[in-house]
Amino acid sequence: MDYKERIDSFLTEYPVCEYIFLERGDLIFSEKVRFLCETECPRYGHSWACPPVIGTVQECMERCSHFSHALLFTTATDVPDIADFTGCLNARRDHEMVSYELTQRMKEEFGDVLTLTTGCMTCETCAYPDGPCRHPEQRFATIESHGIMIMQTAEQAGLSYNFDGHTVIYFTLMLFND
Repeated sequence: MDYKERIDSFLTEYPVCEYIFLERGDLIFSEKVRFLCETECPRYGHSWACPPVIGTVQECMERCSHFSHALLFTTATDVPDIADFTGCLNARRDHEMVSYELTQRMKEEFGDVLTLTTGCMTCETCAYPDGPCRHPEQRFATIESHGIMIMQTAEQAGLSYNFDGHTVIYFTLMLFND
């Protein structure tokens, strides 16, 4: 059984909306994404899962280069209104839990897995920079922090991400070898 069939056999156990298999070369990298992290994201420089502590885009690309394959998946959650911050935050927590559980399963099947998500939500307040990460085994960096242009990658792969004003979509990218 090839890696796609192996993943197909257990992926239905998880509340995944859509998924697609990619090769590492399908990922679209750009320094522009990191610039947006640095200038737009309040977590930049305030989290063990975010830049600059995770390394440069070049270092992140190098980390990704150790893997041949990728699984890109989404979860979709209905919310009363896409502008409902609490509803979207709860959906994001649920997505991160699915990502964690699926990462454990992928590790059982394939060994080392690099999971990139919406970013770590394990602790209310990150210990960075005053102390070490309290839960490094649960910490996922963001897809964008690695310089990956996720919307272009998803569009090129044929994944849906534009729904109505009552559905929130989150992405996870898992890199692995078979």
